[in-house]
Amino acid sequence: IRYGEYLGTAVNVQAMVFGNMGDDCGTGVGFTRDPSTGENIRYGEYLMNAQGEDVVAGIRTPQKLTQLQKALPSIHKELMDIFELLENHYHDMQDIEFTIQNNKLWILQTRNGKRTANAAVRMA
Repeated sequence: IRYGEYLGTAVNVQAMVFGNMGDDCGTGVGFTRDPSTGENIRYGEYLMNAQGEDVVAGIRTPQKLTQLQKALPSIHKELMDIFELLENHYHDMQDIEFTIQNNKLWILQTRNGKRTANAAVRMA
């Protein structure tokens, strides 16, 4: 194949999900471990009927991930299972962004999580 013959524009096609479409939608960020202490507990925050920027902007007060277990138990369980899967896969604490749209969980991104020096020592 001679690529010079096929000049064009490359594109990425992806689905968009919205956490601000109602009471069965939301967004959040979580860590597979506490990034301050290194304790092996799930840590994070979420907001219902919100977009990702709302969690970090400080406009509304987010809820702890433990509250998601009461609000949407099946979503919480699925998220906790994914947290475990991702940490086991990457062999490191993960920082995970997610959106819930119409009671369906979408994982937007994961990356190795930043942590304090004390947390790094505890996780080593």
